[in-house]
Amino acid sequence: MKGWQFNKQEGALFPDEIVLSAFCTVEPKRMDSTLPFYYDESIFRFTNKHGETFYFKISPSYHEFEINIKDRDGELVYYQLLRTVSKVEILEDRRDHAELLIVLAEDRKRTVTSIELTVRPRFRVLVKEHEI
Repeated sequence: MKGWQFNKQEGALFPDEIVLSAFCTVEPKRMDSTLPFYYDESIFRFTNKHGETFYFKISPSYHEFEINIKDRDGELVYYQLLRTVSKVEILEDRRDHAELLIVLAEDRKRTVTSIELTVRPRFRVLVKEHEI
């Protein structure tokens, strides 16, 4: 996991709107742009060069992250609604490779789950469970 280690003292950590916009290559659709990004619900929709379409709905203050990915033909290939997100980190953000780490640790006592999502060049997901 590229050097990531679980630290129980961390609070909810999400990249800010500018960093996520650069990663997704689009500006988000916001529910209420008068609120700070952390307290708002934001939707990012983008497509990679292989025609895979990504939909991320992020609500940092609620620790929620919804992921919906469709292939070139519009068929759903991956869906997950996460409600215990404690950390979202951009592991890599290059033109030819982009990878996101989502850590699920809220309300957990024995294990932490990490999800590594690759969005460029092609979609890939790795889900790992770690003992605390």
